[in-house]
Amino acid sequence: MCKNFMGANMSFTKQSQFALTTRGRSSFAISALICLIAAVLIADPAFAIKKCQDENGVWHYGDFAAQECEAAIVSELNEDGIKVGEDVPPPSAEELKAQEEAESAARKAAIDEEEQRKKDAEVVKIYGSEEIILSTRDRKLASIDNNVDVTRQIKSGIVKDINTLKKRKQTPKVKKLIEEREQAIKSYDRVISQNLAERDKLSQKYSEIMRQFRRASARIKARNAS
Repeated sequence: MCKNFMGANMSFTKQSQFALTTRGRSSFAISALICLIAAVLIADPAFAIKKCQDENGVWHYGDFAAQECEAAIVSELNEDGIKVGEDVPPPSAEELKAQEEAESAARKAAIDEEEQRKKDAEVVKIYGSEEIILSTRDRKLASIDNNVDVTRQIKSGIVKDINTLKKRKQTPKVKKLIEEREQAIKSYDRVISQNLAERDKLSQKYSEIMRQFRRASARIKARNAS
């Protein structure tokens, strides 16, 4: 079969190339390609065939990489048609940009991880344990509750004084005393409201502290296990 192709007056020299689309081609055409490669190798045993496929699916063969394959991997074949080498094209501008972005993201992730590691260690160092967090919270809440109870007792005593004064003859002096005590009750009500609001904030604060502590502890445990 190769004799028929060799008789077709085909020759190849240095810096030559040719292309063949294998999609939809017959085995006859592929055999022809093999014979052509063999002819080139016989004519010049030192001649290395290079092979690549362009973006349109066309295979290119020759003694140098086709321009159409500038962005493709070029395989080098020996005289037996076996791949003995491979040239990888340099990365494109888009690939270089993507690589730089990936490296930048990796550096940022490493910095963030180190910062998180330091924060976790600091949280665990400050609060110590869940038991310490709970006991500190409960002690502060109990102090606020005690202030509220004392204020309510004082308010209760003033309410009794007002009720007693209202049973007396409503002279200007008595009315003034009642008015003063009613103002005092309003003042104590504000103190109680402030204490209760402070209690809610404190409770929320320690709930967040507990979440932070548990997350930090979990991350430290995961790092130590890895």
